[in-house]
Amino acid sequence: MLASEGGPSERAELDQIQMPLYATSPGHTVFGEYVGAHWCPPCMDSASPSLANLKSSNPDEFTFVSFFESSDDGWPDDSPIGRTDHVMLGSTGYPTFSFADQQTGSCYKIGASGSNYYDADFSAGGCMSSDSGDFLLAVSLALNSTTEEVTITLESTYTGASPSVDVFLYGAITERIGADPYDNGFRPHHNWRGWLLNDHEDGFAQQTLFKDATAERSWVVPLNTVRAAAGYTQWENFWPVLALMDGPHTSYNMFHAAVDPDMGPLIDVGITEFEVENQNQFPGFTPGDILDISLEIRNNGVDPYADGGEIGVYLISGSDEVYLDGESIEDLGVAGIQSLDLEFDTSELTTTSSGVTTFRAMLTNLDSDRNSTNNLLDAVALHDMPPVPAHPSAVGTTSFERGDTVQFESIALPDDLVDDMTTMSPTLQHAKSGTTDWSDSWITDSELVGTGGNAVYVHTLQTPPTATSGHYDIRIQWQDAAGQHSEWLVNEEAFELQNALPRVLGSSDPGFAGHPTVKIDTLESISVMGLVRDAESPLSMLVIDSIDPEFKGWNSATSEVSVQFDTIETDPQGNPITQGIYVSIDDGEDVNHGMLLFNVIENGAPRWSPIPTQPLFEGGSASASLTEFLSDTDDDGNPTSVAGLTLTIVSNSDEDLVQASINGHAVFVSTVDEDSYGIAEITVRADDGAKSSDSTIVFFVINVNDPPSISLDEIGGLTLKANQRTSIDLASLMSDIDDPDDEVWLSATTSTPGAVQYDYLNGILDMEWADPGTHVVTLTVADRHGEWDTFDITVTVLEEKDLTWHSDDQAGDLEVILVDPYVGSEPTVTIQNVGSLELSEIKTMWTVCNSIVGICHSVGTSNDLGPFSIVPTSGNGLAVGDYFTLHVEAVDSDGWDRASKELIKIIAIQGAPDVEDLVVEDDASQLAGEPTAEPETSMLKMMGYSAVVILFIGMGAFAGLYLSRRMNRGYGGKEDSYGGHEMRDFELSSEEPEPEPTASVHPPIPEEGLPLGWTIEQWQYYGEEYLSRK
Repeated sequence: MLASEGGPSERAELDQIQMPLYATSPGHTVFGEYVGAHWCPPCMDSASPSLANLKSSNPDEFTFVSFFESSDDGWPDDSPIGRTDHVMLGSTGYPTFSFADQQTGSCYKIGASGSNYYDADFSAGGCMSSDSGDFLLAVSLALNSTTEEVTITLESTYTGASPSVDVFLYGAITERIGADPYDNGFRPHHNWRGWLLNDHEDGFAQQTLFKDATAERSWVVPLNTVRAAAGYTQWENFWPVLALMDGPHTSYNMFHAAVDPDMGPLIDVGITEFEVENQNQFPGFTPGDILDISLEIRNNGVDPYADGGEIGVYLISGSDEVYLDGESIEDLGVAGIQSLDLEFDTSELTTTSSGVTTFRAMLTNLDSDRNSTNNLLDAVALHDMPPVPAHPSAVGTTSFERGDTVQFESIALPDDLVDDMTTMSPTLQHAKSGTTDWSDSWITDSELVGTGGNAVYVHTLQTPPTATSGHYDIRIQWQDAAGQHSEWLVNEEAFELQNALPRVLGSSDPGFAGHPTVKIDTLESISVMGLVRDAESPLSMLVIDSIDPEFKGWNSATSEVSVQFDTIETDPQGNPITQGIYVSIDDGEDVNHGMLLFNVIENGAPRWSPIPTQPLFEGGSASASLTEFLSDTDDDGNPTSVAGLTLTIVSNSDEDLVQASINGHAVFVSTVDEDSYGIAEITVRADDGAKSSDSTIVFFVINVNDPPSISLDEIGGLTLKANQRTSIDLASLMSDIDDPDDEVWLSATTSTPGAVQYDYLNGILDMEWADPGTHVVTLTVADRHGEWDTFDITVTVLEEKDLTWHSDDQAGDLEVILVDPYVGSEPTVTIQNVGSLELSEIKTMWTVCNSIVGICHSVGTSNDLGPFSIVPTSGNGLAVGDYFTLHVEAVDSDGWDRASKELIKIIAIQGAPDVEDLVVEDDASQLAGEPTAEPETSMLKMMGYSAVVILFIGMGAFAGLYLSRRMNRGYGGKEDSYGGHEMRDFELSSEEPEPEPTASVHPPIPEEGLPLGWTIEQWQYYGEEYLSRK
């Protein structure tokens, strides 16, 4: 029977509602972030389709953001938030999807398969915050067609228990359908295009939400942030995704709720409470009890609800839902509630074993309800049944002598879901078999022991010595918390009282002889007189046996047992304790068992007491005196001095860890190296000359934290190019013997600010200096324990490397070959690359200077090493006093700029024959046809005309060509300079015949006399040129 405020209804069964097929709703919104690439097969075949399918099937509860590497633009620039790296921190590849900012567990998905890959984790809640149902979100968009800007407004309402909560507003502008496709043509959905940030544009906005109050936040974004795609215009494809999280973007957070334009204002009326209680306050019911049924519904939506519907309460009978009562749903404000209370009479119900009666509360005919998971709720009323007893079982033997104690364990089945062993109590009685004289007078105790499924009642029966021998029955009855009793359950012949058996005597027995003393490792015969007794049989008629290894035999003629013990047992304080042999005693009719106890003493061999573990640090040593752990006795067990014992090492369990030695009674142990640690067992033998015994000492080598190290052997001294960045992988060079290498922290410093930078993520050290010189980079490596060390890298920075000149005295890179280096000639120069360098971008520069007037008058360049000609600007070849220099620049195969620091200075040679005067036309033609002949070849021809040359020039030629090596800096009387390089003279020599004396011929001497510092010989040769220049 049912009583309520309304009348009874004629409806008997609720129509079954056919639910749509979609991923099971978690009851709240779920948010996630996806990272994928256009070339990734599982991204395009599974991950993106799975997200699109889940959004399509559950549009009001699921939204996400895709970070996508397109084939045209690559990865998007998602600064300043950097969400791509944030999501991928714990990933090993693509695709990667993170539910609610998770980095581990089932909500962090790496890889994908199928087209519904994410449904199960979505239905399980998507790792959203447990209070997700306390947040209501709504997003609205407004397009300004004049400015082509979109105003995005987020309304957030908190309905939870706290007065307020602080949240961060995750905001992203996405393309509903991405404009960039995968390689197979599929387009990612919710493709990220921009952020909705705080006023400083450096992070997400923060808000404080107050209970039941709506907070707003707006952003204005250009419409062209997104692109049209897949038939959607820009406006249709403009798709903001927003979510609430409990921390800033720089940390991993809990997400409360999420929203996008598909997820409209929440309409949700649901059942919040549904209870069925017995009016007599018992947890179950028996037929005839009255049950109170109460339910409460609540408007969980963001707006008031006034669309009607019905509340119904049903009794579940098999597969049928029998309508009991209900009422219409009233108009409910936001967070408004409605209650319904009923009474139900259980008189017509039939209870069953472990049964329940199920009641169902259901909301029907709701309009636009978006969460159907809270529209149905079941409650059960437990059937309270009488207990079902089980047969008690004896603890130990059920046949025993009169006066002995016996225990029985008992349990009962509650036969319902109401009671257990703690709510039921037994009554145990006994009676002589064949009678009905039931009594509980022998029951001295009934105690519940154990818990849960191991709980039992233990009943103790103390039989009196005067009891009648024979078999006895027991019976048991149980009562539950509601006062229901079980039937009596009888165990026939549950135990038997017997006459006395042969047995082992104890200290409380009269005539007990005490515990006999025996020596360890010695076979001894002990009389059992005073140790064993049989009231009916002499000892010689007994048979004593045992399976214990210490028992060696029984001699019935002498009533002695033979025993031998090989250990002395001690208590925790090291005191010897009695040791037992469990024996069986057979008197011919019955067999009894007992424990014979013995005092075991020494037999004269050295003995060891326990030696504690000995600690030492890695790289250290330890010693221990063993005297205090030794004892010795004579053959009668009397103590003797241990001073005469000899100790030796028997074994070392880990010789790669420690080395051990014995000196007297002291053991010395040292570690093999400074980095190994662990445990080594050293077995030591003590010998008194007659007997010996061994003991094992455990040495524990303690790990000592060492600073990390970095191996720079492969690097050595570095030579770098100025203004060129060089990178070194230091991560592979760092090591820490005590901790994982990837936990080493490294910092790099140098005297030049910004010259070195270390990337902690990939372990790369970048170096770059603008100025040449020698620099020292100091690397500091530290571990998580604070241990550190420093290492230096010496770096030499150069702008360029040197090109050296080859000579007879010095091997070099370049060798100069000259043709016609004479006054009046235009020399031809060929520079040969005789070194190992591969040169390109070659540039050769030459200058012609005059050492008499102190000026440089000609310059030229060649884009290779020649041959090229030295052409003075005068057009008359080299003049008297002229010399020319060579400078080479190039790039080697390693990309280094190369330049010759030494300038080659070559002095024009005087004395070359005038071909027109000295040879016939044919000879002149021959010479003219050999411009590349070596200077030495020209000199041979000159020797034939030496006399004519002497007459022609009016004086003897110098005996050779001179080569002087000097540094010249600048022109015009100062030392010549070419970029700060050294000058190097080349000398070409040939033997000339001594000139014959000739009359002095020279230009007129000026009135003021010879120029300062000139000699008459110099005036003779150079005066005419001096006057012409003057």
